[in-house]
Amino acid sequence: MTSSSLTNLAVSLVVSDPWEFGSECGTGPFSGVITDASGDSLIIRLAMPLSYRGRTFFAGLARPRHVGDQPGSVASKPLFANVILLPLVISLIAEISPDATRDGVVVIGTITRR
Repeated sequence: MTSSSLTNLAVSLVVSDPWEFGSECGTGPFSGVITDASGDSLIIRLAMPLSYRGRTFFAGLARPRHVGDQPGSVASKPLFANVILLPLVISLIAEISPDATRDGVVVIGTITRR
């Protein structure tokens, strides 16, 4: 599947780690929409912001967790991913600065097509 065909794909995120995230927010599924896909990354705009440790997150930058997996596989099978939850309202990967990723929180989870 091409990067452009992933845009606007409805997905769900289930968070498996860190344990503290699940204790505070639950594990999901958290609904969202892919707004950009480029190279080995996806941007997921969350349908509802997540609050964790006093901060609010609006989007996630996701990358496949396993070698050989591609972001486009989420259209046909679950994608095991490392996700940086971002305290930004963004739609494009190009909008993310290195500072933005430092302000995020890293979670591990599974992204599936809804």
